[in-house]
Amino acid sequence: MNGLGGPSPFSPHNDVLNAKPETPAAVNSLLTELKSRGRSSVVSKRYEDAVQLYTKAIEIAPQNENDGDKSKNNRELSIFYSNRSLCQLQMNQHKDSYDDAITATAWDATYLKGFWRLGQAAMALKKTGEAKDAYLKAIEIEDSKALRKELAKVEKALEREAREAEEQAAAKEQESKEEDEAKKEDSAKMVTKKLPSSGPGNQTKNKPASSGSNQVKQESDGTFSQSDHVRGYKVVNGKKTSFFHHEQTEEEKRLIGDIAPKRIDPNSVTTSPTQEDTPKDRSAWNKAGTWEEKDYTAWAIDSLTKALMACTYQLPEGCSAPNTEVKVTKISNMIDHKTAGGTAHASVATVRGKKRYIFEFDIKLDWQLALPSGEVCKGSLRFDDVDGTHEVGDGFDVRDFVVTDAGPGGDIKYLLERFVRNDGLRHVVEKGIDEWIYLFRETY
Repeated sequence: MNGLGGPSPFSPHNDVLNAKPETPAAVNSLLTELKSRGRSSVVSKRYEDAVQLYTKAIEIAPQNENDGDKSKNNRELSIFYSNRSLCQLQMNQHKDSYDDAITATAWDATYLKGFWRLGQAAMALKKTGEAKDAYLKAIEIEDSKALRKELAKVEKALEREAREAEEQAAAKEQESKEEDEAKKEDSAKMVTKKLPSSGPGNQTKNKPASSGSNQVKQESDGTFSQSDHVRGYKVVNGKKTSFFHHEQTEEEKRLIGDIAPKRIDPNSVTTSPTQEDTPKDRSAWNKAGTWEEKDYTAWAIDSLTKALMACTYQLPEGCSAPNTEVKVTKISNMIDHKTAGGTAHASVATVRGKKRYIFEFDIKLDWQLALPSGEVCKGSLRFDDVDGTHEVGDGFDVRDFVVTDAGPGGDIKYLLERFVRNDGLRHVVEKGIDEWIYLFRETY
């Protein structure tokens, strides 16, 4: 099964993984069960189980049995490969995820999520150009803010890669120049070594040294060699020293003080600051003040919950239930990260004097729609990607839209999709979250 072998003997899904349907009806029934269990495994983050379930589905799914079912079969296989690609990406099996995403797009070139998964897997493999092409194709199928956000990340990565390539090319060119200079210098040294020395047989070729004032002669005690004057040495107070050595005059000492090096007194060395030396609003481990973070999660959960509980929406005139109100009845999943199983977090970090607002929430809200007939529709939806990377006004992705009680028949499902999941209440909630972000920034 995609390189993973057979199912574990302890798998809770052995009944379906080992099943061998013999009729089309049995195949369809098993596929329905596999899809259901696959979704549940993904939601509970049991990705290995999900991979095995989708692998089984791929094995038994019909493949273009006849022209009438061709489109349906292609889409179903594309979904299975796309879902398995998602699971493999979460398991850091990036190559397998990439291969499955390509297969998904091959089975159905109109399936948006196939290209979305391909973009994610390509980025994980640093195939940035392919990732951009995949996201552009997905946007052609259906444009969305979420896809535009992913495309923007890819374009920034491409710009960074181009910049790094230019820097590497410049560094390589500079390295090549330095190597050439070093080779020339080595060649010059070799030539110098091969020049004949000044002996009795070469007196006519070598000019005698002049006797000018700048000539430094070899001393009898061997302090200087014949070429020391070329190397930059001189004698100060009877001692051989650097040509650049400078002794201060009395006038210079009077004007700028004595700059000669002085021995450090060990008793005068200042020790590192203690806890008492550190400002009260700064960590003892952060004496430079480059990073400080304060936790405001409890306040954030309380204030955001209150803001979302106040969200309501009235259905507009012209629909089948005008002026009907849909409202939020419960907020869940917002558990403090300091509590076991909690992920909610909000803090303010001060980085070199600048504030950074950090937050992350997984928000599930229950909603209720009371119809004029007295019937009540209920359900839930989830925003699982509310964090500090969000740009105010961009909206949020909705996951797990569930209708637990749809009330009477008719076009109620259309109303719920239109005014709860896609618009209406959803946009009111998104606005409420954006307003809370402003409140967070204003309060702290």
